[in-house]
This record gives sequence, C-alpha cells and structure tokens, in this order.
Amino acid sequence: PVRMLLCASLVIVLVAGVDAVRGDHWDQVVMLSVLALLIGSALGLWLRARCSIRLRPDLFAWVQAHAAHTDDEPRRVVDRALAAYRAEMLPDAEEGTDGTLGAP
Repeated sequence: PVRMLLCASLVIVLVAGVDAVRGDHWDQVVMLSVLALLIGSALGLWLRARCSIRLRPDLFAWVQAHAAHTDDEPRRVVDRALAAYRAEMLPDAEEGTDGTLGAP
C-alpha cells in the first residue's frame, strides 16, 4: 500500500510538472520538481528499509509444502526452522524462544 501510494503520487506530480512546463508556469515547475524529489527520496528510503530475505527455490518450495502440510503460516515455519537451527548451534541453551530444547 505504501509503495503504491508513493508511486501514484510521483506519477501525478510528474504529470502536473509536464503540464506546468507546457504552460510556462515556472514557479509551479520548481515546486513540483522539489515535491517529486521528496517523494522519490521517500520511495527510495522505503524500498531500502524493507527487510526481505530471498530463499533458494528449493527451500521456498519446502517451506510452502511444510506450511501446507502443517496448516500453518510459512512465516511461522521459517521461524521454527531457524529456532531449531539456533538450538543446535548453541547446545548450552536450555530452551529456545519457541519452546524447542537445545541439544543435550
């Protein structure tokens, strides 16, 4: 929703800027240029701030299949898999955040 709103705003500002150039309204051109720069910056910062992890296709297929099999959300499947992996890496940990026990 945020990305769509910013993109739509940017398109509207650019169209208005073209109209202002064609009509020789240079004060509006300056104002719309600054606004387009601000919206573009906000869009760039938002895209940069998104935290996404790309899974290998085989791991993504496993997550989807396991989520369908357990009737759970894929995000929770990944969380549990990471918690189990951490528990094996840190054998001294008594209990993970999701309730899994570490290696004895």
